[in-house]
Amino acid sequence: MRPDRNFFRNYSDFRRILVYILFFLSVVLVVIPGLIAQLIQIAAIILLGWFILQILFEIFNRLTVLERPQQYDNFYSAWPDIKDCIMNAFKKGSPCTIWWLESSLEHASVMVDDVLKPILQNSPKNPLKIELVMLDPSWSEIEKINPSWISLAKSNYESLHVYLDVYNEEIRNHEWSIALSLYRFLPNFQGILVNSEHLFVSSCTWKNGKLTDDNFYELYHFNDNFGGKEKIDQFKSWFEHCRKENQNLTQPKSSNQGVTFYITTEDKKK
Repeated sequence: MRPDRNFFRNYSDFRRILVYILFFLSVVLVVIPGLIAQLIQIAAIILLGWFILQILFEIFNRLTVLERPQQYDNFYSAWPDIKDCIMNAFKKGSPCTIWWLESSLEHASVMVDDVLKPILQNSPKNPLKIELVMLDPSWSEIEKINPSWISLAKSNYESLHVYLDVYNEEIRNHEWSIALSLYRFLPNFQGILVNSEHLFVSSCTWKNGKLTDDNFYELYHFNDNFGGKEKIDQFKSWFEHCRKENQNLTQPKSSNQGVTFYITTEDKKK
């Protein structure tokens, strides 16, 4: 916690106690005769009024200045916090769940390289459940949305399958579950939900006739004060709809040839 927040919290606690003391003094001194008692009572009432004004202004500021989620310029500026969130959830020892919704699965490769590989190689066994959702690479309408997503989606789809093949034994030994679902409709947003509690989310926007997904990210928590629960519920509804959509699709065949390797390096394939 930042020092200024600590100071504010300590001051608020001290002020609360002082208000009780001043109120008690202003009441008790009414029955005590003498000039000194009267002067102390006046001073206590003045201080009490000052603190009450401070409290009223703070309440007013809370009502007029809305809290808002933390924002990031793009995925890569959000990634350090996303990584910390995943690692902290994993280290708790309980099963960690990650829901990853994206268009071409371009950013998921960062998670594989920076998080999953090191954990598989260096960390003790701990259950992990990852569900990835992406646009169907064989969907003909992708070209109308963003032509560059066609090659990215195909490449990352195949790369993920290569990763699962290469690390199949390690994944099984760590009791991990990694699933991939496909969907065929216009992406609304993309995001990462960790343990159903922490959501990093970004909206898709149109730029120069193309739908883009490299926009600013926001961080919501399930029990925050700016609609985190509602955002998480909204994200879950889209994610679960993609799951149902996937049941009606035929999974593309992975060729394992001509793959642009975002996930597994050549030396680890051997």
